[in-house]
Amino acid sequence: MVQLYTAVGKYKLRKEPDGRKLPIISVGLNECALTIEEMLIWSTLIWNIMTEDELRKIYDKKALGAGISGDKFDITLKRLISRNLVVSEKAISGDDALYKLLSNLYIVPVSSSLLTKIRAFIQLVVFQKVSFSLAKNVFLEDKLNDIQKKILNLSKQKLLSSAEILKCIENGVTDVSTREKVLDALYDDDYSTFDNMGLFIKFYDNHREVMEAIATLYLRKNIVFDKLI
Repeated sequence: MVQLYTAVGKYKLRKEPDGRKLPIISVGLNECALTIEEMLIWSTLIWNIMTEDELRKIYDKKALGAGISGDKFDITLKRLISRNLVVSEKAISGDDALYKLLSNLYIVPVSSSLLTKIRAFIQLVVFQKVSFSLAKNVFLEDKLNDIQKKILNLSKQKLLSSAEILKCIENGVTDVSTREKVLDALYDDDYSTFDNMGLFIKFYDNHREVMEAIATLYLRKNIVFDKLI
């Protein structure tokens, strides 16, 4: 069996009345403050898809560097899963585990502002001593294939799960700008429901190409995942 993990939610720093900056992860309508152990795991998994062994090795290294004990890994990981900040799925093959992991997660596009890119450029050149020719790559736009463009176009119109986006692409749907159009696109038969949409992934001809495109967009930091909780 292969078991995969990834992070869910959007990160921000919230300034407290006393001036402290508190790391917050928002998932659905909920906002969650994280302990340092939780942040080590969550920050390792965001824009990554890992097995538990891969995650544990990186966590142990980060924990050692931060001067904290590494013996809280198991309980911290379980707590993050119970708080819907980390998701996990397992299957006989890696492909099946990946599809199960992504199918019911909602896709949120990430826009990288010019200011963010300038800060990243300065960080690379000034502090990490990366050459100018390499650092300038932060200003380059990712080259997207047709499937990736369709995924981003749909996700910018409405909050859709990976399975819902797959069905839209399979049926040639490009406009989901209203609730009525979403319902027409997704529930045009007698068996599709909100709860079972992810079960039908493998029935679509392009399921592998679409799900791998979603995974690629995620690993390239073009999207994050969300849950409705």
